[in-house]
Amino acid sequence: MDKCIICVILNFVIAMLIRFKVKNYLSFKDEVELDLTAEALKEKKDYTHCAYLYNPKLNLVKSAAVFGHNAYGKSNIIKAYSFFRKFILTSFTFGKITQEIDVEPFLLNTSTTDSPSFFEATFIVHNTKYRYAFEVNNERIISEELHYADGAVRENLLFIRAHQEIREISKLWNKQAENRIEQAKLFSKPQSLFLSVLLAQDSIPRINKIAEWFRGNIILNENYGLTTSNAANIYSKEEYRTAILRFLDNSDLGFTSIFSKVANYISSGKLTKETADFLFGIEMSNFDLFTQHNVYDAEYSFIRQVEFNLLKNESSGTIKYFILACHLAYAIKNSQLILIDELDASLSTQLLVFLLETYHNNKNNVTGSQMIFVVHNTVLLNKKLRRDQIWFIDKNKYGESTIHKGHTVENPIRIDKSIEQDFRDGKTKGTSKKATQDNVPTLFDNLGDEK
Repeated sequence: MDKCIICVILNFVIAMLIRFKVKNYLSFKDEVELDLTAEALKEKKDYTHCAYLYNPKLNLVKSAAVFGHNAYGKSNIIKAYSFFRKFILTSFTFGKITQEIDVEPFLLNTSTTDSPSFFEATFIVHNTKYRYAFEVNNERIISEELHYADGAVRENLLFIRAHQEIREISKLWNKQAENRIEQAKLFSKPQSLFLSVLLAQDSIPRINKIAEWFRGNIILNENYGLTTSNAANIYSKEEYRTAILRFLDNSDLGFTSIFSKVANYISSGKLTKETADFLFGIEMSNFDLFTQHNVYDAEYSFIRQVEFNLLKNESSGTIKYFILACHLAYAIKNSQLILIDELDASLSTQLLVFLLETYHNNKNNVTGSQMIFVVHNTVLLNKKLRRDQIWFIDKNKYGESTIHKGHTVENPIRIDKSIEQDFRDGKTKGTSKKATQDNVPTLFDNLGDEK
């Protein structure tokens, strides 16, 4: 059965990111764009989603892999989206005290240090495309706008803001909201997004679905491998537990299952389902996770099973894989966007490829979940991804980062081209011209000349 038909039957609310833009933020001086629109390629068609409810002709890649040299700005694309999302969700709360906005423009050029930073996302929620953008500096919102399109038609305005003035609001939208959007202007502040103000209201048409998607976005930064707290919270919920265990199937991490101390009571019937779930919640809140291993005798006959504490006894790669499995299961279940920094850290190449193949598989990811991830492992460039899933972050001598899609109509990559070899040889974007074998430095002068 076609994956789109499956989604209709299960009544999933499909939500997907089309593109994200940022300008004058961290190392991005000029506007850069991460576009998840799929190119007309023949390979790995199951690595794309069809945005059928909005436009059946629009296909979006399920993931985007960001490559580049260290310090070129790979993590900054995730930081940019993280700021964008957080500011939407938190810039306004009732009774909040005005404070400086924590946004950092590009600081290596005098033309940008006093200019606003710009952010824009175009995304689909069910059958509607939204485009939302704002400009902001440390003191105030400079501009803000929200547009929509129901189906493959031209955009329509929901609201436009310039500084403190909400210049225009859709009359139909305001009528549907019983004039509450117009009333919300009273709460608008120089440091608060108008969208954030609307999120704080109840049951405003369109806003609830937008808020639900943004709140569900997952961002795993460089420190996510240090704690299992969020992963444990996901694993504590029965609706995700089976999918997580299946993520671990065939991963060959040396244990038969992962569970909390009370897991064995469920199958034995010693506890009711309600009590077991309650105990799961307690165990997960204490991060008390265990893996189960088989014990054998000298003749390698099975004797019993033993529990290992996940954090104390398992490798950092095993812990990380479990964390990733939990968050990816959540993202798939809820049609969510997940952004991951350093996806491949602590993972073997084989396990990394296995994880991505599990995520991309049409039997698993049919709900519109997408992943943007930073990665160093160049094996993925060797036909492990579609050519339009590959992105390169580059940086010039002035400290300005740019982002480039691997394959486009204007700059195509032949399917038989070795992208991995070109990247290793420094022939693609995102590679250093200095850190090469021809420039290996001499660390000490005259070392070893005297005996």
